[in-house]
Amino acid sequence: MNVSFLKAMVAAACASAVLAACGGGGGGAELAANTAAAPGTAAIASPQPVVTGGATSSNQSSTTPTTPTTPTTPTTPTTPTTPTTPTTPTTPTTPTTPPVATTCGTASSNPASGLVDYGKALRPYTALAKPAKGVSVADPDFPGNTRIVRVTDVASDFKAGVAVPVYPTIQSWNCDESLLFLYITSPQSGGQSGHALFDGKTYKFIKFIDINPADVEQVYWDPVNPALLRYVDNRESGGTYLRELVAYNVNTGQKTVLKSFTGNAALTPTSGKIGGGGDPFAASADGDLFGFGVYQEKNGPGGAALQGQFSYRLSTNKISTYGTHEGNVAQALPSGRGLMLGDDTKVSVLSEAGAVQRQIAFGGTEHGDLLQNAAGNDVFVAVQFDGPAGSGNLMAANLTTGVVSTIIGESTGDGYPRTGGLLSGRSRAPGWVALAITGCPAGSTGNCNGYQPTVSGAAQTYLDQEIVLANIDTGKVYRVAHHRSTGNYSNAKTSNYWAQPNLVISPSGTRILVASDWGDANPNSPVINPSAAVDTYVIELPAYRGQ
Repeated sequence: MNVSFLKAMVAAACASAVLAACGGGGGGAELAANTAAAPGTAAIASPQPVVTGGATSSNQSSTTPTTPTTPTTPTTPTTPTTPTTPTTPTTPTTPTTPPVATTCGTASSNPASGLVDYGKALRPYTALAKPAKGVSVADPDFPGNTRIVRVTDVASDFKAGVAVPVYPTIQSWNCDESLLFLYITSPQSGGQSGHALFDGKTYKFIKFIDINPADVEQVYWDPVNPALLRYVDNRESGGTYLRELVAYNVNTGQKTVLKSFTGNAALTPTSGKIGGGGDPFAASADGDLFGFGVYQEKNGPGGAALQGQFSYRLSTNKISTYGTHEGNVAQALPSGRGLMLGDDTKVSVLSEAGAVQRQIAFGGTEHGDLLQNAAGNDVFVAVQFDGPAGSGNLMAANLTTGVVSTIIGESTGDGYPRTGGLLSGRSRAPGWVALAITGCPAGSTGNCNGYQPTVSGAAQTYLDQEIVLANIDTGKVYRVAHHRSTGNYSNAKTSNYWAQPNLVISPSGTRILVASDWGDANPNSPVINPSAAVDTYVIELPAYRGQ
């Protein structure tokens, strides 16, 4: 499935010169695709996803996709690590009291309300200076669709280099969107790092929170209580890793152990040094079912060898253990009706106990996310590079019916997928997903066949450098903004892992967080700087402004 920060630590697969190698892709075909032929100019009215698959047998044969280019490990930035001891929480000079709510918000009935449909026409990519922190600006290239607010000034506020959403598959906002958290890292001397809490509406920094999850992205908001976070605590105490599922109250700092996995022989790796915590990218939508991996020497010199897997259901306190399944870790389905496991040629639907129930010919190791459609079916959406069901920046495998559809891809006239696509299905609005694409920093009319992208004439884009909101049920695609991040440019000699356009759609579906180094302040002269500061921005859609 997706590549976690843990895997980046072990293999540096994500911190590579080819962003798409984070989950496949990259190489000559993708680079050539960066200089896209001019797409059609007519908007498509009410397009439908193109169905390209749908077999549901448990032993489905499929074509092995093209082997991705082996990534090159950059000299900078240094590979991110999760600190053994969390940063001491810091209270701002004028502390803001986190809000307390008794109920959680509801999803927007239509996150696309008020959006302009720009179809597939090339859009101008014009200069836009980096906004000051807290200032709202309109995206000049998609009038009416977007207000952009810069959430952080990581260099000034934290004396650090990076402030990002932890991963597209992890919700940054709590359930009523009153709070959000980001990850601060790459501190300078005297700088700060760790998970930082912000007001979810004003975007003001509140404090650092005292948590130490198994991996920096494995932090989950409680689906009902907006003050609670959940994570697996992998702290070491007296030579033993605690391996406890913890609920953490961000208001009071109180930690409550929901389940301790320490001492369970079935979950102890052969070295006896570390286990549980694993690689779930999300729990079920109700926060009840988790998929975990058991690792040997996870934070030690032996790397992170996967020893086994287990699911855990909180409501019944039930643990189900099973094998490694080709070295990948199964993820809980949003419905809670089992788990999903992906490899290069297929995705498998597993029971809670790890038994294979269905297999679908669809690449399961590219960037993707899980969500539910309008019918309540579990769906895996992902980028596909020469996958068994085709190629596209946004394709969907319905894990209930086995049907594979293309929303943005070759079969829908969008060309070969641009590199560096990340997707987030974290909204509670059924069927809606957000996508950000690195592509060519010089735009779709630019030349990205060398280290420094070039453009002849005014830069224009279709998909390259864009953020889109899409519906997997109707096939509607709305282009809403340029993210302007260049540091993870796929053909650069060096690359900044943190500058990939990590994005997260809000629970209501009306806002999108995205990380950017703003190297495309002037798209006619893109700046490729792997050491540039990376900040977080929020894309406010018209549906949010109308609330």
